Amino acid sequence: MKKKIVLSMLLLCLACASAGCGGKSDKSAADLKSTDIEYDVDDFVTLGDYMDVEVTLNEEDYQITDENLSQYAEGIISYFKVYTKDDSKTEVGENDVIDVDYVGKKDGEAFDGGSAKNQIIDVANNCDPTTNKGFIDGFTSGLAGAKVGDVVDCKVTFPENYQPENLAGQEVTFTFTINSVQRPAKLEDLNDDLAKKYFKVNTKEEFMKQARTMLEAQMEMNRQSDIRVEVIDKVTEKCDVKELPQGLLEARVDEFIEGVEKKYCSDGTSMEEYVKNNYGSTLEEYEKDITSTMEENIKEEMVFEAIAKKEDMEFDEEGYKNFISNLVQNRGYDSEDSLYESYGPDKEAGKAYMEKIYLQQKACQKIVENTKVNYKEKENS
Repeated sequence: MKKKIVLSMLLLCLACASAGCGGKSDKSAADLKSTDIEYDVDDFVTLGDYMDVEVTLNEEDYQITDENLSQYAEGIISYFKVYTKDDSKTEVGENDVIDVDYVGKKDGEAFDGGSAKNQIIDVANNCDPTTNKGFIDGFTSGLAGAKVGDVVDCKVTFPENYQPENLAGQEVTFTFTINSVQRPAKLEDLNDDLAKKYFKVNTKEEFMKQARTMLEAQMEMNRQSDIRVEVIDKVTEKCDVKELPQGLLEARVDEFIEGVEKKYCSDGTSMEEYVKNNYGSTLEEYEKDITSTMEENIKEEMVFEAIAKKEDMEFDEEGYKNFISNLVQNRGYDSEDSLYESYGPDKEAGKAYMEKIYLQQKACQKIVENTKVNYKEKENS
């Protein structure tokens, strides 16, 4: 399977909808949820010398060069959809992006909010491509075929429910002046004027300084993430998970699949179709891969759960709130409840799972802080 299904302990990225462990019930095995399974982790995990960890990273992976700084700056420019003049075009095509000035008039008089200068317009999609904000129907319908410098009148009718009410259902005329045909900008196109317009800085030099600062922060995040990955792998190798609690793997796999069905098959798509279209495999192969990946993830979770227990990791409300707040913000959840509901068969189960993950994270971070990190320099060819 080419796509990553789950990621270890949520320590790096929240990427799946699975539930945690806790609680006790007399439900049948077929109805058992992972939150119904209670166990003593010491019965299943034998810890090794988990504090004696040493990792080696490539020093060059975290160094800023002219090349990767330029690539990063290009990415920022692309992300913010910066446009510049396309000198090779003098006529507006149906699929072009253009720069215009326009004035909207009703009964020959300009109306409030109906005028703009240097407005970027996607002709085909009738919107501002830098914000994806759409215009009223017909706004751009008369622009294709116009030449740079032309003045074009377009009559449009506002919707009946338009605000303000004095324009609702009214026919108006927009007079466009075609300033230029545009194209997506590259770093080489960025000048002081574009930097000021799109990035609220005075010069291109200031933009590049900000880009370097952002890239430095990204490099440090990458470094910490890579250290954590290595620590998880090495600690897991030092410890032994003799077996999994009975029913836990099966319950977690079932809950994962139920989460996938709920999220991606609510429109009537079958799981077989979803798996074939997205993974190029059969449902049986998909479930087999999920089971294998989930088994490894549970083992990693149990190792760090055992370490958290041995190290007497305390659950602190303030730290946990910050942990959850960051996840909600960085993963695009509407609320804490929506986060919990994504990681358990219900909100309460999801919260119990995240509390356990939080303690595992604290255990991992303690090891990371005591890890010896070596850096190897680039070998001369």
